[in-house]
Amino acid sequence: MNSRSGLAGLLAVGMLATGCGSDAGSTAPTTTPVHARAATPAAEPATAGAPAVPPAGKVVPIGNAPEGIVIGASGIGAVAVRNPDGVELIDATTGAMRKTVPTVGAARHLSLAGPDGPVLVPLEASDELWELTLADGRVTFTATGVGRQPHDAAQTAGGTIVVTNERGGGVVFVRGGAVVASLPAGPVQPGGVAAVGNFAAVADVQGNGVWVYDGSTRQQIAHGPVGVKLTHAVGLSGDLAAFADTDGGAVFVERIDSQLAQVAKIDAPGKPYGLAYDAARRRLYVTLTASNLVRLIDVSDATKPRILGDVPTVQQPNSVAVDPRSGNVLVTGSDPDGGSGLQIITPDLLELP
Repeated sequence: MNSRSGLAGLLAVGMLATGCGSDAGSTAPTTTPVHARAATPAAEPATAGAPAVPPAGKVVPIGNAPEGIVIGASGIGAVAVRNPDGVELIDATTGAMRKTVPTVGAARHLSLAGPDGPVLVPLEASDELWELTLADGRVTFTATGVGRQPHDAAQTAGGTIVVTNERGGGVVFVRGGAVVASLPAGPVQPGGVAAVGNFAAVADVQGNGVWVYDGSTRQQIAHGPVGVKLTHAVGLSGDLAAFADTDGGAVFVERIDSQLAQVAKIDAPGKPYGLAYDAARRRLYVTLTASNLVRLIDVSDATKPRILGDVPTVQQPNSVAVDPRSGNVLVTGSDPDGGSGLQIITPDLLELP
């Protein structure tokens, strides 16, 4: 197990911009400097070709260019779509549409603030964070000023929402539907974020590793290099989180605390991107965007993860979610020509030899 030093320094990188938020006095702690990297293209999913084999399960229609999906304990799912922009509420068993909630701009990530919602919707075009209910799509708050192109959001156990400020760098803290603080980079171009207890672990898509924030103190508590260039993050059981190393062809499992500690590295060639965790079955799912596959990983012993196999998906599988009731796995697909679909894979198709 490799431990990384806890409080690492802020990066002096030319593309840094002033962080947003209403608490100008909230600053990161004094830390030991780390080596900065020059600004480089962010990690992105592969542009997938047509699937070589038919997708497993069934594929149902969905709005254009779906990316970002969550499923609540009630079996209602939410999928972000664009052109027209919105969030589609669906039945996770059948894929049937329940309602479309129009949004101002499109989201690339969605997350659940609780087992059955509400859904956190960071809107990159309008620099807003919406919260909406799964049952009826009612918008319960709109937080403005959440950075420049807010990319992802996660609610910690104490109720603080941490929003990644992709174009401004750093993170923004939201409570009660309003911005209460912000911290500058830190992560130069923060992408995915995972809540782990009171902490939020943020991946930097520029390749500068993982930053950890305490939602209760609104301070950075740890940083460490992880992988080559990360994109998505998901919380696992206990104090663990997984990160898709999209440019490195791997998934890293890390222990999240005042120090980062690597628990495991899992092979995932082909631009791994979307992540989902099935807590009941202790399975991690990762989409391999270059090859139109979803990889199944047994993490019942996170120190010794087992790759169970790969299942064929729709074209361009950018995101994945698990129905906690049934174990169904849903994958969003959007091919380069604008064709879109939602794939539903039932548990019997996930029992690989």
